[in-house]
Amino acid sequence: MSSQADLNRTHQIDENRVTLRTGIWHNDRLVTLEFPSHWQVETRWPDTPPPLSEDEIRERVENPIGQPPLRELARGRKRPCIITDDLSRPTPVARVLPYILDQFEAAGIPAADITIVIATGTHGDQDMESIANKLGERGMQCRVRIHNDLKNTRKIGKTSFGTPVFVDRDVLACDMLVGVGGVYPQHTTGFGGGGKLALGVLGRRSIMGLHYTHPAVGGKYIIDNDFRRDVTEMARMIGLDTIYTLHVNAHLEVVSLMAGDHYSYYPEAAAFSHDRYLTEAADEDTDVVIANAYPLDTSFTFMRKSYKPLVAAPRSAMKIMVASAWEGVGHHGLFQHIKPPRALRLRMLYRRLATLGIRGILTKVWQKILRKLGKGEAPRPAANRGGGQVSAIPRNTDHLWVFRTDDNDASLPEVREMTVLTDWQSVIDAIHRERGGDKPLKVTIYPCAPLQTVDTN
Repeated sequence: MSSQADLNRTHQIDENRVTLRTGIWHNDRLVTLEFPSHWQVETRWPDTPPPLSEDEIRERVENPIGQPPLRELARGRKRPCIITDDLSRPTPVARVLPYILDQFEAAGIPAADITIVIATGTHGDQDMESIANKLGERGMQCRVRIHNDLKNTRKIGKTSFGTPVFVDRDVLACDMLVGVGGVYPQHTTGFGGGGKLALGVLGRRSIMGLHYTHPAVGGKYIIDNDFRRDVTEMARMIGLDTIYTLHVNAHLEVVSLMAGDHYSYYPEAAAFSHDRYLTEAADEDTDVVIANAYPLDTSFTFMRKSYKPLVAAPRSAMKIMVASAWEGVGHHGLFQHIKPPRALRLRMLYRRLATLGIRGILTKVWQKILRKLGKGEAPRPAANRGGGQVSAIPRNTDHLWVFRTDDNDASLPEVREMTVLTDWQSVIDAIHRERGGDKPLKVTIYPCAPLQTVDTN
């Protein structure tokens, strides 16, 4: 069978005309980037398997890993709940949800008796039209709720790490809990998915406890860390024992589905995310590096998950991001990318200090002293060196160019080191001015940058 890399060549008419996807959940479509014929253009597609057929998806749902079929597990239940990742993640829930609902119906549970909770974490409210696009027609036959991490949660205890566990009350009210999500590169835990899906239905105090007390892995692809152990413990506490985990290719087609006991299969799912999307950093003589933020291009906040290929590229290369950013800036309750008002900054600082406690604060101070003495990890340089509103551009980058494929009313922040353009010819003109396009330029494109793992060794 042909690999997805082979199939992708049908979307690339020639090496100087590359077709990518853009606008997930809002205005999903193809966009074609054309380059001068004398430029050397390389598109680094992930080596994902061919897309799964409907029969293959059904077969994997009906034959989960390490568990009986869902129709057997659900027998006798009355109030099941499904949690799904939110619009900031590209999981095509609608592709698998009909087969999950078929399993519930086989157990005598109609869709109207099932609650779907959108696991937003601290990402705030969600556009229901886009949620409908993600869940599909059958999914919208269920009771659909958007999680609010500041309301409607209840404490059920603490983990062995001492992290308080506040959980969405609708999740606690169910008598069976399953999840649908994906596994994508993630700064804090190496990869998302698995037990981390539970974070999306936690209260703010729990989410702060996870982020503020456990060190992030710093973008390394490591899943053996205390953050993941802590949140996986929470998943066990709330009964999230069954998860349907999807992987998608650069065109949002399902190329892998693992169902059932995620505690047993998660390492394999994370390895799939690492190995099948692995690529190399751009060569040292590369003139232009382009990262397509699809399929995480809903907003400025989440298009930043596509920075790894730009960070790994030569500093001298011109760096371009392709993104819809339909929602504009977007929202993250803990890590805001627009400088908040002073009162909010002070409140966030107080919450962080309260979460860390005296011991945690002393540890942070000691680490800072070591860095100043040159004995610890060097602090991450501020990306926004020009003093603008927001830390916007990747490390190792003097200027970021953004080709915004959806020019709507949702504005992006104004940052000195970032230029936003809304038509491709303007991008080509900018390359000519910056690099002198009359000479042969070397261009490297990452067509689904947030999914791609970059080999920097």
